[in-house]
Amino acid sequence: MQDKSLFTSLSVAGALPFLACALLPLFGVVSIRPFGPLDHLATSYGLAIICFLAGIHWATYLYRQEPLPFNLMVGSNILFLVSWFTFAAGSLVWSLVIQIVVLLTLLLIDWHLQKAAVISAAYFKARFLATAVAAIALTLIALH
Repeated sequence: MQDKSLFTSLSVAGALPFLACALLPLFGVVSIRPFGPLDHLATSYGLAIICFLAGIHWATYLYRQEPLPFNLMVGSNILFLVSWFTFAAGSLVWSLVIQIVVLLTLLLIDWHLQKAAVISAAYFKARFLATAVAAIALTLIALH
């Protein structure tokens, strides 16, 4: 993405549902019809975001002409699958914890991509901000 304001806005907007799911219970809202409990909504949304981020890595790998320092398709796919299996078979808290770890790991991958000049510093900063908001919100949800 070349337009800094667009990807920054989209990254921040993508993190807002996590923040809403973490803060609304402080005001007595624990569920939203027809979606259900906010903690379940947050973990479902987290899985979708992890899938989206893995897809960005796939696109980066597929469309990059120069070789990358590591295979983004395999690494990101493994991280998504770990998240999905935990979501499908694990407890809600474990799903949230794994999602936090996976989001931070995907951010670490992006840090390496930024250091290798594959992604821009501006894009990485937007990803860092969105990941920080999401990870803090998921931590608050897991601690409820």
